[in-house]
Amino acid sequence: MIELNNIKCISIDEFLNIYNLKILTNLISAFRCDKNLEIEEYLKRNAIEFNKKHQAMTFILLDNKNRINGYFSLSIKPITIKKNLLSKNRLKKLLRIANLTEEENEINPSAYLIAQLGKLSHSNLNIDTIFAFINYYISEAQKICGGVVEFLESENNQKLINMYAARGFRIFNARKSTGNQDRKLIQMYRLI
Repeated sequence: MIELNNIKCISIDEFLNIYNLKILTNLISAFRCDKNLEIEEYLKRNAIEFNKKHQAMTFILLDNKNRINGYFSLSIKPITIKKNLLSKNRLKKLLRIANLTEEENEINPSAYLIAQLGKLSHSNLNIDTIFAFINYYISEAQKICGGVVEFLESENNQKLINMYAARGFRIFNARKSTGNQDRKLIQMYRLI
């Protein structure tokens, strides 16, 4: 567990080693995200199970009253970036960990995925604090197993896209949501 700005960050696994599942489910049940119900539903329905399967590891952000003020989930996943979207320096860095497919003119590196990121409705939790925790854990993973790229998927919302762009993320693709064919997700990456 680490702490920053009066917020404690602890993985679900670490939390369950100290406390029990009932305490965790009670904390999770109180979490609300009015702006995006999918963020709320993921934490309530999938986070614990995905942790058990090592599919995505979730970290909860607790305030000084031990309420979940936010969370994020991390995973590893391959991505596909078109060569023409990369500068020579970026391409060179990515070629250290992935191959260029000449026929498709793409590179397919494995990347750290910020799979989920959300905060409690009406929370004062700052996005920079959330990213400080994300950066810490990705940096720790990078020290153990390498890697040079991270990515996320954003709603097609200019305010969110600008927020991620301000943190160094660049658009590399868009895809339709698997659950909702009318919903477009913007994929963004940054080198680390």
